[in-house]
Amino acid sequence: MRNHAPWTTILNQSVHQFHENDLFTPAAAMSYFGLLALFPALLVVLALSNWLAAGGEVLARIVEIYPGSSEFLRSTVRSLANLSTSAIVSCVVVVLWAGSWVFAVIERALNRIWGTRPRTFLHGRALTLGMIGAVGVLLILSVLTTWTLVGLRQLAAQLPLRVIERYAFLTLVGDAFWQFIFALASVVVTISLFALVYRLVPNGRVRTRDTLPSAILAGLLWEAAKYVFAWSLQYFHYDQIYGSVGAVVAVLTWSYVSSLILMFGAQLSVVLHQEHTVAEAVAHAVEANIVAGGDTSGGVATMDAAERAAPITPPS
Repeated sequence: MRNHAPWTTILNQSVHQFHENDLFTPAAAMSYFGLLALFPALLVVLALSNWLAAGGEVLARIVEIYPGSSEFLRSTVRSLANLSTSAIVSCVVVVLWAGSWVFAVIERALNRIWGTRPRTFLHGRALTLGMIGAVGVLLILSVLTTWTLVGLRQLAAQLPLRVIERYAFLTLVGDAFWQFIFALASVVVTISLFALVYRLVPNGRVRTRDTLPSAILAGLLWEAAKYVFAWSLQYFHYDQIYGSVGAVVAVLTWSYVSSLILMFGAQLSVVLHQEHTVAEAVAHAVEANIVAGGDTSGGVATMDAAERAAPITPPS
């Protein structure tokens, strides 16, 4: 039986195909449309926070996505808080238009690297609107999870002294434990979003075994990049180079980095699919050789031939 290729080979192949497919361009387009949708989306959420208790938390979640620019986004949104109803309606239209283009760019890029046909216009737009709704649901679930964890933390702080003494290790780990839990919840939400995109956006049946490892790696990479980007801002002064629009450039740069990570995870899922396809073809070739009464000493040659002949088919 053929062993799977090592992860170093898979990652190198993913980087190579990433360059071949020029995924830098769709990542840039995603960043552009994402920036167009960002501020109207924040204003819509701010308006909803007047009627929904979760609105403020959802707004905080969106702002936290952009490291180093959180205060700029908050202050900008606050300065535009008193909008008319017609302005809010305009914001909703812009969010739906620009947001749909973000997912349209993702869909085209993923269909190209998977080798699948693009959806029809109406089908594609329905998918993009559904993905916008799914992102909103994930944000709300993230807020509910945070509220639940905060409630559990408050309950733990109110435990009787005898219980706390019995579980002394809880007092030792203290805030570090809860910080880890909050960080873990954030990572789970990020991975879920990547998995949703990799699984549903390509126009074909994509297996979870191909998308889940890619989503996990992309999610962890995105969380790590968020801290690295925030750390790098203290050495690269956008405000001194770009002046009053420096914070906007920082937001756009982070959007581009995030888009590159999402595209790389998508490319990795394709490489994993290719690897699994070759492994299955080799297994079938070896099994057929054994059933036909072939000499097992020729198994290596059979496997090599199967690897050369195995088709790399797109998901059906």
